[in-house]
Amino acid sequence: MYSENSTQVALIIGLYLAITFLFAFISGRRNKQGDFMEEYFVGGRQIGPWVLGLTWIATMASGGTFIGVPGLLYSYGWSVFLWIAGFMVVITTGFGILGKRIGQIGRKTGALTFPDLLRDRFESPAIGILSALMIVVLYLAFMVAQYTAGARVLEAVVGLPYHWGVIGFAVSVALYTAYGGFRAVAWTDSFQAVVMLLGVILTAWFAVDLAGGLEKINTALINESKELVSGPGPDNFLPLVTALSFFILMPLSQLGQPALVSRFLTFTDTRALKRAALLTGLYVCLMYPLIMLVGVTSRVLLPEIESPDHALTATVMMALPAALAGFIIAAPVSAIMSSLSSFLLVTAGAVVRDIYQHNVNPDLSGDKAKTLTHVMTFVITLIGVALALNPPEYLQLIVVFAGAGLGATFAWPTILAIFWPRMNRVGCLAGIIGGFGSFVIQYTTMGSSSLLGVHPFVWSFLLSLAFCVAGSWLAPRQSNEVLEIYFGERSRHGGKLRHATYDAVQ
Repeated sequence: MYSENSTQVALIIGLYLAITFLFAFISGRRNKQGDFMEEYFVGGRQIGPWVLGLTWIATMASGGTFIGVPGLLYSYGWSVFLWIAGFMVVITTGFGILGKRIGQIGRKTGALTFPDLLRDRFESPAIGILSALMIVVLYLAFMVAQYTAGARVLEAVVGLPYHWGVIGFAVSVALYTAYGGFRAVAWTDSFQAVVMLLGVILTAWFAVDLAGGLEKINTALINESKELVSGPGPDNFLPLVTALSFFILMPLSQLGQPALVSRFLTFTDTRALKRAALLTGLYVCLMYPLIMLVGVTSRVLLPEIESPDHALTATVMMALPAALAGFIIAAPVSAIMSSLSSFLLVTAGAVVRDIYQHNVNPDLSGDKAKTLTHVMTFVITLIGVALALNPPEYLQLIVVFAGAGLGATFAWPTILAIFWPRMNRVGCLAGIIGGFGSFVIQYTTMGSSSLLGVHPFVWSFLLSLAFCVAGSWLAPRQSNEVLEIYFGERSRHGGKLRHATYDAVQ
């Protein structure tokens, strides 16, 4: 895959990286103008609609989107479309269900991180610590997938050895995240999201044209194997019940992603949230079908490649001039870097604020907070790099494991915490532990197909709900003083909202 054009491609990728560091430099200077913790973790709550929408997209669209998804489509054909189709409605679940309410609570309570929301709602340091530990464990798995994806891109297009690619991605992302904080992550995410969309549009256009059009692509797939154009795909990859469970998994698991939920702590007002939701919905409905089209087209153009995860990059290097190829290769690089920076920010925040500050040093602030946050960012980076040096075979499988695990762990505790006054700390702990434990047990014993062929997330999602409700009813109701903060008079009238006193985000 390495070609004579690789030097030019590498130079263009280098230029792209320089632009991201420029954003980090500018935002780092902004961080010096206000309270460090609020600026670093939520950007001073001054994020507008374009940046909010694009940073949400860039965080969601990880290396699995540009490397793992085309790799699965290369291997298993059009049936994977049923797996990915759930992404078409993630905006409805994310922005529609959680967005405004999280923003309201964040402003009223001063929450800066995802564990802040749960710890303060239930007056429980234990919930804060447990949430932070779960975030560290599961986002480390996510980061391994991103380091792997980034290294494979550089290995494929410029011939850089895998382990040096892992280290290069890790160092570059850690530097700009540590220096610029959330504002740097959000600004670079916005730039990266634009690069991603333009990149995938150009890739799909040139790849389909080179393959002779959709009809010829389907004919070639059928000639190779009819299973590539019909369900459940080669090797019974995606039976209908499994496909349906993935459609459930994709939108609902977004409700438990701390890196996405914490975005709703940052926007300026409700108008910004609504505009961001519209922008994000249009973006997703355009991007994901095109990525899937590239995946199946690569099977026709390059029937033999070293790894399915090289499908997109190999197609780009084969079909396009070096200058344009370098720009398009920046699309997966963008997806990887944007997700990594968000995961690092959330994970470092979980350790520094939710474990250390809230339990060891409540007076942490200023330069000491800044130093500790930077140190933890690089410590987490080193752990992720060490784990990524032994990469998984299929990138998307580890992405799904980490994403589904987070959703199973946090979705219901988050939803019920902000909408159900009867929810209490016992219910929250039971939901977190029950969701995570049941998911890990299923995944380790049965893999990605659990009882009745359903993905483990579905059962864990339902079990987490049952644990939340049972735990809440078995333990005493939370004090009215706390409930008044979150629900106003709703907390004293059987859950029916009457003249709620919590502040709307204006």
